[in-house]
Amino acid sequence: MKFFLAYPLILVILLINDALSIPLSDDKNICDHQKLNKGKQDPKGTCSTTIQGEIPSVDNMVATIITSPDNNKVLKAKVPFKVSFLVGNLATGFFSDPDTQYYTLPQTLNKHGLIKGHVHVTIQSINENRLPNTKDFVFFKGVNDKADKHGRLSVEVENGLSPGRFRICTISGSFSHQPPLLPIAKRGAADDCIRITVEKYKGKDAPLENGENVSVKAPVVNSENVPVNVLAKNGKNKRAMSGKI
Repeated sequence: MKFFLAYPLILVILLINDALSIPLSDDKNICDHQKLNKGKQDPKGTCSTTIQGEIPSVDNMVATIITSPDNNKVLKAKVPFKVSFLVGNLATGFFSDPDTQYYTLPQTLNKHGLIKGHVHVTIQSINENRLPNTKDFVFFKGVNDKADKHGRLSVEVENGLSPGRFRICTISGSFSHQPPLLPIAKRGAADDCIRITVEKYKGKDAPLENGENVSVKAPVVNSENVPVNVLAKNGKNKRAMSGKI
């Protein structure tokens, strides 16, 4: 008799457990009746059916750190400067067409288990006590070059910045521009940010960090819009190669 009384109770518990484990929406139909992503960047938002793809091991998680300028560095207004950074565990140089292939391809790994992708550099004007508007930036550049054997990459901020307080960040991405998909939640950040201050300069020539003066020249670009000669120092040209914006 006790068995017959316990059986319905067990059945009810199992049914409740199954009901709680069912997702609120059917993932297969999540994009039904919604505007699909077709490779274009749509400010109004879309729904993507692209699978997430290959995910690396914990030993191959992306890491970046900005090495120049220093955090809280004070720079002079309208003076060109370089943002340099190190990137690890990212097979750089993989950059799909952001106008036709945005979020259309799954994340993939190379033969060493590293995510195929690239890094961007973005600069925003900030007020330390207010949230920045993610839509607003004063500089953005996608770096589709391959890092050197030490993982070093850099971009030139050719026109410098106006006076103010700024945040410089890296934004790493996979080949089709998704944020890197990593295997665990409890981990360090894949990207890095620093803060700098830009002050007015009233002199004729803009000083370099080592005290030497430099005259600013308009950048010469090649057919791919890549800067070639950015600064002339003591009559000698510096070369700066970087990816398209």
